[in-house]
Amino acid sequence: MKKTQLKAPAKINLFLDITATLNDGYHELEMVMQTISLTDFITIEKIEDGIKINCSHAKVPENKNNLAYKAAELIIDKYNIPDGVKIEIKKNIPVAAGLAGGSTDAAAVLKGISYLYNLNLKKEDLYKLGRKVGADVPFCMFGGTAFAYGKGDKLKQLTDISKTWLVLITPPLEVSTPEIYKLYDDLKPQTEINTSRLLKEFELEKEIDWSAPFNNILEAVTEKKVTEIKTIKENLKKYNPELILMSGSGPSVFAIVKNKGKAKKIVNEWPRRDDFKGCFHTMTYKSFN
Repeated sequence: MKKTQLKAPAKINLFLDITATLNDGYHELEMVMQTISLTDFITIEKIEDGIKINCSHAKVPENKNNLAYKAAELIIDKYNIPDGVKIEIKKNIPVAAGLAGGSTDAAAVLKGISYLYNLNLKKEDLYKLGRKVGADVPFCMFGGTAFAYGKGDKLKQLTDISKTWLVLITPPLEVSTPEIYKLYDDLKPQTEINTSRLLKEFELEKEIDWSAPFNNILEAVTEKKVTEIKTIKENLKKYNPELILMSGSGPSVFAIVKNKGKAKKIVNEWPRRDDFKGCFHTMTYKSFN
């Protein structure tokens, strides 16, 4: 086999809390991450030498600054792969939007190269590689519903939630994750998040009560940089969704809704839709191999 193609799904955060700031500048996190059906497409092809990346999005680097490049370099070096790879990335996930677009591409590259070269890596081997590439990469390996803690790279797989429809809105501004965390350190918002209470919503066979206090401690921080987040939330409230929340460090905002018809209606009626980086109706994905 000389070529393989994989889907690289986006993620959202169903809640996010910061419990400590570490000496190295990173933060201790507690959050539930969820895969959604919005995906990039990754094609990996064997070539004689080197790592070449082509991406459909003009703002995505095609060099060592791309996490997909870092992932390919890591696995090629570790397993002494004699050839090189050409990686084509078709971007559908908005860039710098709190949706793990770069991390999920990197996860797909690790899995794709493992498959292409018959490395027969175990799940724990892929997790270890992913942690070296980026904090969100381990989750993006297999997706579904998971509790992430530590720096976000330690995972406890939860029962996959049932298929849930949502609307995802990304305003036309990018944010820097490190900048948002630095601003968090300066502002120290007082949003209270009860992790143990919220985790009970993900117990086996339990129907999720979306009126529970799901929160993202970074939401108030990112709103200082992207004031349009408040406008998005106000527009979404008109449709009486089950939940409205920012994902990750933002600025993407999602709304849980009862069915596909309502999700499509919101997207079709969204004001200034063409001005946004993304305005999607999508749904949750279960874990995958």
